[in-house]
Amino acid sequence: MAQGGFNPQNWGQQPRRDFSPEEYWRVLQDFVTHEAHLTNEEAEKFYPMLKEMMEEQHKNSRKSFEVYRSCNEGTTESEYGTAVKKLLELEVENRRIEETYYKKFHTVMSWEKVFNVRRALRHWNREALNRFNPRRGGPPPHSNRNWPH
Repeated sequence: MAQGGFNPQNWGQQPRRDFSPEEYWRVLQDFVTHEAHLTNEEAEKFYPMLKEMMEEQHKNSRKSFEVYRSCNEGTTESEYGTAVKKLLELEVENRRIEETYYKKFHTVMSWEKVFNVRRALRHWNREALNRFNPRRGGPPPHSNRNWPH
């Protein structure tokens, strides 16, 4: 079997690091601030808005999770169709939330920085998986990210 990646036989072989939402939020802020070149003033005004946006989107993620959980071997074709429709509606709602908040972000920073924030958040998803996944033990050795830890 391949080394690393998805290998259930390796699960639990590394000591589990307790997840800390506070640490996650602090490291996310450091990462985005660095990647998007935010000033202290911009960051101070921006992060409360980002947190609000993420909380709204998290509500939709929980709803999506429930939709996935509701489908099982006894689910009918019609019920699957309804589930797919609901999942797509939740994704569209998340895009509406983003659009609303990106306009708010622009009240405290330029569109260029809003763009850089969006790019940084996309990169953050990969970085967070590496950093906070207990089976991965931190950033990969080939990571060329040069940002404060």
